Amino acid sequence: MSDLDKLKKHLGRPIPISITNFDGITDIFYFKPLNIEQQALLMEVSKSIQDRDKIEVEIEEDGKKVKKQVPNVKSEDMKEMLGIIKDVVKCSMGDIDENTLNDFCNTNFEQLSDALFKLMPENKSQKDIELLKRTKERIQSGQ
Repeated sequence: MSDLDKLKKHLGRPIPISITNFDGITDIFYFKPLNIEQQALLMEVSKSIQDRDKIEVEIEEDGKKVKKQVPNVKSEDMKEMLGIIKDVVKCSMGDIDENTLNDFCNTNFEQLSDALFKLMPENKSQKDIELLKRTKERIQSGQ
């Protein structure tokens, strides 16, 4: 076995992500794990969101309305998240045209932002992963 063949065995494997459209049709897409730059950007956006002032929102949990304190997410936070999502999709689906990329990412923003946290390499520290998951939950409950 050549060194190149051995090296390829140690590359990150695509991760299956299910996305459901408005008609209820679910498709599985295979996304590459986040690269170092994408991880760094995601950490920066997460920290920025964590540092925002908190606002109280009313959400529904288990059929009951509950008030929660969530970060006051700004449009710049959403734009940065969209940029990361678009980069991930483009890296994973290299031959996608710009219009399709924009439409796909905007239409499936919530599902794709959830997927970002599933695309984190497993060797990340558990503390960082938990921070990102909490940030994701705050973003979702504030939308």
